[in-house]
Amino acid sequence: MTDYGFCTWTLGDITLDKKLEIAASLGVTGVEIEGDLKQDPLQIKQQLKKYNLKPLSITPQDVDISSCNEETRQAAVQYYLDLIDWTAKIGAPRFCIHGQVGKISWDHDLDVHWDLLVKSVQEVTSKASEKDLEVVYEVLNRYENYQVLTAATGLKLIQAVANSNLKLLLDAYHMNIEENDPAAALISAAAQLGVYHIADSNRQAIGDGHTNFSQQFKALKEIHYQGPLIMEMTAAGPNPFTPMKGQDYLSVVTDYYQRSLQILHAVFGG
Repeated sequence: MTDYGFCTWTLGDITLDKKLEIAASLGVTGVEIEGDLKQDPLQIKQQLKKYNLKPLSITPQDVDISSCNEETRQAAVQYYLDLIDWTAKIGAPRFCIHGQVGKISWDHDLDVHWDLLVKSVQEVTSKASEKDLEVVYEVLNRYENYQVLTAATGLKLIQAVANSNLKLLLDAYHMNIEENDPAAALISAAAQLGVYHIADSNRQAIGDGHTNFSQQFKALKEIHYQGPLIMEMTAAGPNPFTPMKGQDYLSVVTDYYQRSLQILHAVFGG
């Protein structure tokens, strides 16, 4: 059975319980939870059970895993090492890792930053393997981070890290910016695709932008993708990473999810 969900951070500044209530009302099978280590993972597990929702994945907080400042890099790695235990307690099968959002330039040789990225991801995936957790590296876009922008570079990272529990997270919104052919990117990832994030070219509902989803959905079927389909949409605003607050915002985003979920069910069943 295909799992459908959305990223809870996109609902803005309301309680997790309210977010889960909305998720249950929409009819998704699970959610991608924010990796806030200050929150009690066992309480989150109980809240998910209350609404009969699965923890599909974990969205990490923003840390710099390729910093040339070793203290900064180690703190970032430690966040992920702690996140592994936190994720396991919730019962999620995987968590996401990515470069620091906003790191769009570099202060040292690119090869130095790359080696530091590989080293950090190796440290994280090593412990994740012990917990039997999948790690999905999210491929971003040039306006968020400069290091891993395409499926091809993501696959290069997987090869360098050399840990079988590392997969890719490909996002239709980011691919719209960086990939010449998003459907071909999905096919190139094949069995290495762990999570697929969904939002149209304007980060709104399926059909509200110019993304050719029919080609991407065809590609997912061609590679026999078995992972979750996770929507990550935001209402229009001055900064999509700081959502506008209030009921109007919630109404807009929940409408995106409701309409998009109907399309996903029609294409993938369930």
